[in-house]
Amino acid sequence: MDQDEEERRRRAVIESYKVVCICNKIRRGVIQKAIDGGATTIDDVRRRTRAATGPCGSKRCGPVIRRMLRDS
Repeated sequence: MDQDEEERRRRAVIESYKVVCICNKIRRGVIQKAIDGGATTIDDVRRRTRAATGPCGSKRCGPVIRRMLRDS
């Protein structure tokens, strides 16, 4: 494995630990796993992860989750 590949993997791991849903403390990796597992809408992600169900009403995490769904 070359140094660039190692750096990409390291960044991917760090990204997966970033909190997307602050209200429920749901990390990006959990949401991505739900998307990889078949979630195609924000409601699917909500049911699988509890993200976007907190008191903010998905105002903070909704745009990020929608972007993740679009980019998948």
